[in-house]
Amino acid sequence: MRRAWQCRLRAEVYGLLKDEKGSAHLLLFGLLGMMTAAFIWVIAFNWMMQTYGMNKTKPLLDRAAHAASLDIVAEEAALGRLVWDSKKGTDDFNRYLQLNLKLDSDLTPEKGSHLREAPVVHHLEFVTSPAYPYVLQRTVTVHTGTAKQTTRSVQVTIYGPSVVAIVELNQPLLGLSRSEPVVLSSVASVRFR
Repeated sequence: MRRAWQCRLRAEVYGLLKDEKGSAHLLLFGLLGMMTAAFIWVIAFNWMMQTYGMNKTKPLLDRAAHAASLDIVAEEAALGRLVWDSKKGTDDFNRYLQLNLKLDSDLTPEKGSHLREAPVVHHLEFVTSPAYPYVLQRTVTVHTGTAKQTTRSVQVTIYGPSVVAIVELNQPLLGLSRSEPVVLSSVASVRFR
């Protein structure tokens, strides 16, 4: 009796599959299409958030670099020489970075900051050259000594004595437990005022 019941069930299932005209294939392709669309949406969303973060942070970094570029030694400027006061310039750069990005004194984000992690200042330097325009190239290694170690090349063109800042930000990624390092550079010309 049990065997007859199993045979009838198999025959019914076989009959359903035999009369099937491709709807299972359509269902599978539909599911595959939805998974692909979700994957593309996550990638596009991460790209949009990274672009938003960069566009919000770059002008604030430019303001901090400009504040640092204003710190030239007045006595040397009176003699016609541009000498950057690195101590005062670095202090002003950090102060403006803290105020603009809402950071603590150790550069950790405060409540209300759009950053999730503390920025890392890789370079803050005064650059001069015998001829302008001058192309400055620097290499920055992020996450040094870890499995996520990445090397980024930064190339900026300067058109006169300038203060150059290179800062690393970490942008969190949707759906992943890691963050993507973003390296931003800023150039502020030093001019006689």
